Amino acid sequence: MLNDGREPQNGGRQDSDAGRRRPNAARPPLKVLFIGGYGRSGSTLLDRVLGQVPGFLSIGELRHVFQEGFVENRRCGCGEPFLECDFWQAVTRRAFGQLDGTELEDVVALQERVDRWWLGPLLARRLGTPRQRRDVDRYRRILRRLYAAIAAESGAAVLIDSSKDVSHGFALRGLDDALDLRVLHLVRDSRAVAWSWQRRKFNPGNDADMNRYSLLRTSAEWSTINALTRLHRPTGARYATLHYANFTADPAAAIDDILAFLGEPGRPNPIRDHTVHLGTDHTAAGNPNRFRQGEVEITPDEEWREAMPTPSRLLVSALTAPSLRRYTPAR
Repeated sequence: MLNDGREPQNGGRQDSDAGRRRPNAARPPLKVLFIGGYGRSGSTLLDRVLGQVPGFLSIGELRHVFQEGFVENRRCGCGEPFLECDFWQAVTRRAFGQLDGTELEDVVALQERVDRWWLGPLLARRLGTPRQRRDVDRYRRILRRLYAAIAAESGAAVLIDSSKDVSHGFALRGLDDALDLRVLHLVRDSRAVAWSWQRRKFNPGNDADMNRYSLLRTSAEWSTINALTRLHRPTGARYATLHYANFTADPAAAIDDILAFLGEPGRPNPIRDHTVHLGTDHTAAGNPNRFRQGEVEITPDEEWREAMPTPSRLLVSALTAPSLRRYTPAR
């Protein structure tokens, strides 16, 4: 079900921290699964299902924690405002002591300069001006402290980060002295994604409706972001692809494959008969589904096939045709 191609399993990295000696060879790097791809592809659901595996922790879209968590004080997945969540308060103390005022403004500004998809070459190949390279190194030090604090506070062996953003994935790949990173490229049919972006959706995280995108924008971004995410494979990442349709068709098998990809095949699978029990997770950001708790049945979402107007479906099909053929799941 997972397609990991023929990419190298280790090494080949060209990131800024590549080649460092690990300070403590007896202490393995923290294992992180980065879910990459385009929005509305089911990453929040997959993230949370994996978070129910013993020893795993769902942290949501951690890339947005500084702006949406520390600055905007949106709700944590547990339901509490981020700054009032006991878990994130403890993580903040471990990682930074405190993070507010001018220090927070500085971190947000630093992320704005570094974490952008068009700066992929800077993050992946250590290109750019001396100042840009210093910014990248500094931002990675901040991420290193944050991930270490999350692991220490939670006791988790594996963190699930569903940020999806290409630049965030390449930023994490430069932390190979601290993280054992695996990239899972989650792909959903472009027409289902476009239909999802057309629908009105309320986000309890900030008590407002989520953005809605045009068919043209969604089609262009779906093709571009998936192509850029695929670049993780030839640049040396531990990379695999999962089609959302395959996940919903047989979620238990998909989770088994992901556990094997992570080198954790002995962990219990939380799926029983297409159903998972979702507990309380401290997800930093993500789709409104991160607030859902209790028994959830995982089934294929095919609403777009009937509800999406034919002209809209044909337009998205035409605009995304080359990539759509590449990512069509095997039946």
